Amino acid sequence: MNTPSVTLPSSGIYVPGHAKRKLAMVLCGVVLFSLGVSQLWTPVRLMVFGKKAKAEATQVVKTKEGVPDLVLTDDLQIQANLESQDRSSIFWNDFRFHLDDGRAVDIRATVGSQLKPLFPLIDADGLPTTEPICYDPADPKIVAFPLLISTWFAPGVMAIIGLACALIGAVLRYWANKPIELPHLPPVSAAPTGNTR
Repeated sequence: MNTPSVTLPSSGIYVPGHAKRKLAMVLCGVVLFSLGVSQLWTPVRLMVFGKKAKAEATQVVKTKEGVPDLVLTDDLQIQANLESQDRSSIFWNDFRFHLDDGRAVDIRATVGSQLKPLFPLIDADGLPTTEPICYDPADPKIVAFPLLISTWFAPGVMAIIGLACALIGAVLRYWANKPIELPHLPPVSAAPTGNTR
């Protein structure tokens, strides 16, 4: 007995659909991109239009909810107060820089660190740790640390993912309700499954 041949459809029309879901993907991407750009705006603005200076580390402040802040003024104190497991404490580096008119401005690093400070107070040469900054001449308390990776990493990743999500969603949304003609497929005969008698 011969197995009858099976003929597949030679052509057809496919409509992807799900337009609302793809539009939601675009909107989520736009929101994520906007959040990333909003966080990048200040450091980029300060790098382009702000002034540059060298800030000198002055102290480290260890903070913990429900506990008074602990001010550490030398690296020996810092070593004695490092945390090996407790991540509820945050170490903040405080810096000082001078304006063109000689006035000193005290600032705090834009991010803190768990377990240990981001910067020691004394560098490998035995001198006070310095870090390049950009500041707003109209309000010197507004600063950016351009060499600090956290200044760029999280907002940059957020903006890139948001942009990719919005672009991909836009392409999918464009084709959501458009009929797509499937390629022509020649008839295919199924292979025999048994012996011919």
